[in-house]
Amino acid sequence: MPHDRDGNRLSVGDKVLVPCLVKAIHDTEDYCNVDIETVAPMFPSDKRSALTLNAKQLILAATYKEP
Repeated sequence: MPHDRDGNRLSVGDKVLVPCLVKAIHDTEDYCNVDIETVAPMFPSDKRSALTLNAKQLILAATYKEP
């Protein structure tokens, strides 16, 4: 079975958090997109995963509260 970085078992439907760094912000009049990159590399390599999301899909880590 898959486990997270701390050894906790993962199941389909679990909510997870992925620590990422904001690499770029693309601010427009109508929306704001953010390029993010994972803090931890994709095991077993040393490459990090990157993606672009809308800023409204993100939660600033310092303010996170479980819904």
